[in-house]
Amino acid sequence: MAAKFFHQLFGAFLSFLLLQPFLVNSRPVTLESHRNDEQGPRRSSGSLDDIGRPTLDSPFNFEAKHALSSGKWTHSPLTYGFTSTSSVPPLNYKSMVAAIDAAFREWQRYVPEFGFQGIYPGENADIKISFTTLNPENYGFGYYPPNGTLLLDIGHTYWSVKSFPKPYELDLMSGALHEIGHTLGLEHTTDPTAVMFPNLTYGTNKRELNQEDIYRIQTLYYNTPVSLELANSI
Repeated sequence: MAAKFFHQLFGAFLSFLLLQPFLVNSRPVTLESHRNDEQGPRRSSGSLDDIGRPTLDSPFNFEAKHALSSGKWTHSPLTYGFTSTSSVPPLNYKSMVAAIDAAFREWQRYVPEFGFQGIYPGENADIKISFTTLNPENYGFGYYPPNGTLLLDIGHTYWSVKSFPKPYELDLMSGALHEIGHTLGLEHTTDPTAVMFPNLTYGTNKRELNQEDIYRIQTLYYNTPVSLELANSI
């Protein structure tokens, strides 16, 4: 009986190990917003307050700060672009660029004054985009204005540009939309339907700003929210 019980227990343990990747991939990605003195890339110069603060988006940690903003841009148009040293994920290049462009257009839809302009290389852009290898627990990283650095993981994250990502993939436009929000000055929100909510599930997408996102970005840049009709007419 003892031997039979041992074999059953060992078999259950092996089953757990085999199923573990599927359990991990099916869970939601939890995002984390960090302060200057927490984990994140270090700046070589400047005080903690006069240069854009970093954010950190991680699938394993949760410590969202629910503040309205961490600074904002004071000029327009805002430029963005991939740095010349950026890696390239295994995606169709045009589709990848189109997903990033679409994410910027979604923010500009509600704050037309951004006037986003894509440039290359992006070393001199306001928002500098790079695909690079991040720590295993992180898929994205962004700095608040006026730094604007935006990093997306290429080492362990499977990005998708399809309308329906696979269960182990993260939608690129959704991830970029969230990170761009940080580079524009927004922190996380408690609204689970918002783009800036600190949670994104594998195999899903969140490609449109909701009313919470719109309210916060317009409050930051217009001081008071403007109507959708007015925003579209500017």
